[in-house]
Amino acid sequence: MRTQNSLRIVLILIVVLLLVAPVFIAQNTSQSPDQTSPSPSPTPTPARAPSPTPLPAVQNFHQWGSITVFNGLPSDSVRAIAQTPDGVMWFGTDNGLARFDGRRVQNFSPGGAETNGVLALKVAATGELWIGTRAGAFVYAEGRFQTVVGTTDYGITTILIDDDVIPAGVFLGTDSGLVLRTALDKVGLLPAISLFRDPIKASDGAVVRITGLTRHNGAVMFSTSGRGLFEINADVAESEIKSRSPLVNAITRDAEEQIWLGTNATKGASGVYVVGSSGQSTRVSAPTSDVFSLEANDSGLWAGTERYGLFHIANGKLKKNYTFENTSGGLRSNTIFTLFTDREGVVWIGTNRGVSRFDLLGAAQETVSDIPNSNFIRTIYLAPEVGEVFYAGSNRGLFRKNSEDKWVEVPALRNRSVFAIMARNGSSMIIGTSEGLYDIAGRKLLEGDVRSLASFKNRYYAAVFGRGVFDITTDNPQLVFSNQTITSISESSDRLLIGTNGNGLYSFDGKNTKLEVGAETLKSGTIWNLDTTEDANTAWIAGQHGVFVITNGVPEEILRVEDVRDIWANIDEFWAATTSRGLIHGRRDERFGWLSTSIGFEQGLPSEKAFSILGVEGGFLVGTNRGVVTYAPSELEPKLIPVRILSQRAHDLSELASPIALEYPQNSLLVEVAGQSSRTFPEEFQYGFVLTNSKGEEVARQLSNDAQYAPADLAAGDYAIEAIAFNRDLLASEPLMIKFAVAKAPFPWTATALGVLLVIALVGLVWAMIEHRRIAQRNRELAAARLDLANEAERERRRIARDLHDQTLADLRNLMITSDKLAGDHSEFRNEIEAVSTDIRRICEDLSPSVLENVGLVAALEFLLDRTVESRKFSADAAVEDRIKFPLNAQLQIYRIAQEVLTNIVRHSSASIVEMSVDASDAGEFALTISDNGDAFHPEAAQKGRGIANIRSRANLVNGRVSWKESRRGGNVFSLRIDVARSQ
Repeated sequence: MRTQNSLRIVLILIVVLLLVAPVFIAQNTSQSPDQTSPSPSPTPTPARAPSPTPLPAVQNFHQWGSITVFNGLPSDSVRAIAQTPDGVMWFGTDNGLARFDGRRVQNFSPGGAETNGVLALKVAATGELWIGTRAGAFVYAEGRFQTVVGTTDYGITTILIDDDVIPAGVFLGTDSGLVLRTALDKVGLLPAISLFRDPIKASDGAVVRITGLTRHNGAVMFSTSGRGLFEINADVAESEIKSRSPLVNAITRDAEEQIWLGTNATKGASGVYVVGSSGQSTRVSAPTSDVFSLEANDSGLWAGTERYGLFHIANGKLKKNYTFENTSGGLRSNTIFTLFTDREGVVWIGTNRGVSRFDLLGAAQETVSDIPNSNFIRTIYLAPEVGEVFYAGSNRGLFRKNSEDKWVEVPALRNRSVFAIMARNGSSMIIGTSEGLYDIAGRKLLEGDVRSLASFKNRYYAAVFGRGVFDITTDNPQLVFSNQTITSISESSDRLLIGTNGNGLYSFDGKNTKLEVGAETLKSGTIWNLDTTEDANTAWIAGQHGVFVITNGVPEEILRVEDVRDIWANIDEFWAATTSRGLIHGRRDERFGWLSTSIGFEQGLPSEKAFSILGVEGGFLVGTNRGVVTYAPSELEPKLIPVRILSQRAHDLSELASPIALEYPQNSLLVEVAGQSSRTFPEEFQYGFVLTNSKGEEVARQLSNDAQYAPADLAAGDYAIEAIAFNRDLLASEPLMIKFAVAKAPFPWTATALGVLLVIALVGLVWAMIEHRRIAQRNRELAAARLDLANEAERERRRIARDLHDQTLADLRNLMITSDKLAGDHSEFRNEIEAVSTDIRRICEDLSPSVLENVGLVAALEFLLDRTVESRKFSADAAVEDRIKFPLNAQLQIYRIAQEVLTNIVRHSSASIVEMSVDASDAGEFALTISDNGDAFHPEAAQKGRGIANIRSRANLVNGRVSWKESRRGGNVFSLRIDVARSQ
């Protein structure tokens, strides 16, 4: 069974490889001249059959985004959404209020736990955020929450701010059938009062919920969850507008002053109504069932439902229904509580599974055919026909957009690779393909690989790769410039520009051709396409190695990027289609020079391979290897907010109202800002910082994707940081000014006092140096005296050892001889004499170790270890004795130290094995190491005695250093280290 599964997996992998391989071939098939290839012959070779390019499974998924508990929301049930003037989004959830600045979510609680159920949000024109909760209303301003007095007993379900009156009237709908009114003026927040005494009740006597508030014909209109619509003028009364259902869940007003209603409805029926000028409500045909929320914006009406997702209605008709299923989860849930349109036209959707955002204006992909390689778009053209018709040339034919806004194939050019399209003589269409020039009916007009078409001085020209430039004004083409490397042509006001494959840029004035810029000077490689601006002296080049501009014959590289296939440009801006980085936008800034940004897969292109670009009203059409993409650049500049200011402390953002004072010696500052734009990812923002001094002179500048700026090492004085954010479309925000001052150094009283103290200290230092020398001399004398004393002690030891050896041992030897002469068995007495003799010899050896003089220090240490410990290990280099230059008295002190350490180990450590190593380096360092596996030994905690003191004292005599430490394997390690040069 396992073998069968393995074979099945192998077969699947082979099939996948067979399917994927053509995809990579198609995506890298350019069917265009290669700069490194030799010049082609005048007769072009047949084009290779294009390979299929796959269609994406889900189109335009990038238009959606989401924020959930995973991203920091306090709850996934989002009931209200608003945006403050600084561009920050606010979300009201069942478990608190959330602030989203495009990067992070911060959670707030307006009051106690009972206020965390946020039901409504509204922003006043002056910037205050009004918050309706299950336990009253609050206002958030200047970083703090204020309770609206008189609302704590009500659940605030909806808010209307009337900015037409001063102070702005704020109307609060409640869950208790009442509408309250309050205001925020110079005095402060006014208490809320009810606009009518008795709550609105349903036919069964139950108090209804106020579900929406709006203005209509000068009156305040509100909807209810059981009694339809009411209006408030002098008093409250039922509205003349009658809703088909008394359960009105939402009400809104569009830009044309039309009233829209969202009501309950049966399954499959519509719950959306529009109120006409006659005051009659008309149902909009859409299977919404119960509608919970409505939002009117420039694109039409949006309706959020209980179970069937989001409905988009335009011109009174259903345009599209978005659900969790058909957006592949882009819409988080089909249950929608609230809708909001931000300042950039992005729709924010509050659901029971978090917040979704939908950018209707984001890059939108269209496919022109169900055949994958037919969506490999080489060129796009807008024909000047009635109503303006779009054409798209692909690897497999020509496609035209019909009156129903759908792409249809032009049968006469089926399966031809189309590279250029143009209207000739105002109406007839001509098409350049890899096999020749054709008219729209499929009649061939010119043989060859036609790469580009252009008009100049009322005549029409074709660039034929491998042949040259032809005049195609009539059906009898004429060669006007013979050049086998021609790749592109473009019209200028006074000349026809001609691009080549690695041979530079030429121009044609109608009669003669000349070289404008040579290939070595231009360095653009193949010139794939050209564009000109209103300035006749400027030409833009889409080159093999980047974007170039030629001004008055002088080339300039604007952007280094590979394989730029098409370009659209004006004086200070360009858009370039590339096969390496998608669509690239460049714009010149007065202070920061040329800025650039890429629009690729993450921003909505189905592929990073773009081949053509066409400027249209409101944006661009981009031809990619996966279809046509409509891209509408944002026309609204981003907002810029401060995030944090740091010096020696974190500054409150309210301090930005006045210059920030940096007290001496602080002379640096860190500034962090954040760009605000719903249509720009946080990492896409570019930030410019300009630092100026008090004279307005520029001190420094910075342009990068880093939102932080940290000037440092500044001289005393006043400074200003001007911060600017550039969004994806390189629109600049309003500058954010941060002023600060670096304080001067105060009069150095402390330094003066320190100087006086320094003089005193210098005097003391000189005196101390003299005393130090005197003490050092005394110490040397004392050390010499200690050494002499030690040597004298050793000499006395040798004298005692010699007396014991010469006298006592001789007497014992005579005694033993005498005992041998006595009658009887005296072996026990003889043995006792021999034992005493042995002890005396050991004492003599301890008093004056003869082995040290006989065999040297290393052998003496090894003999000492063998004699003292039964289980031992000794290690020393064979040449170590030759590197030891100690005098005999110093060697004796080392021997005594080793003797004392071994004695302590035997007596106190319970060690089963002892290791000794001796090492001496050529540099003059001596090391003795003794390790054991016995009980841990701590010299500081050892019993009071002479052993440790003797060891340290002897080490001092030879300028040595001793230490004990615990071994990682257990036990202890003793080390003695001596500098040979210092010990001599």
